[in-house]
Amino acid sequence: MNSVDLSEVLLDEMVILDREPFKDKDDMFNVMTRQFETAGLVSDAGAFKKALEFRETLGPTYMGNLIAIPHGKCKEVLKPGIGFCRCREPFIYESGGESGEVRYIFVLAISENQENDYHLRVLATLAGFLAHDEFLALLEKAESYDDLIKGIKEL
Repeated sequence: MNSVDLSEVLLDEMVILDREPFKDKDDMFNVMTRQFETAGLVSDAGAFKKALEFRETLGPTYMGNLIAIPHGKCKEVLKPGIGFCRCREPFIYESGGESGEVRYIFVLAISENQENDYHLRVLATLAGFLAHDEFLALLEKAESYDDLIKGIKEL
């Protein structure tokens, strides 16, 4: 399975750094889906939120290490991509019967007409990066989208 160049799918307009913690996962879904809609990546934030919620019924998206990777696939995704949010403080994220503190959120928007394995390749690439302490340090210290992309390319 080919890896994916994260710098091509991690989108500038979808990177939020040092946000106040969310109340809960639902609050985060509301904020991030609106951000995807505002950025023109999804045509309907509500439909995309339903896709994220449906995916949550299939299994946890909480990864441990303060990380969550919720993802949703629907026809309202106009341009596939990844949104990233770093909260100032962790919040409690409940997913698939698990819960834990989350500070770093990667939200994947997957188009229904994408190659079937594309989002799996994105997830595998992301999981590979998340296994490296250098990547986790980058998530912590990046000051901007450009810092994030430069750091990813150097890993």
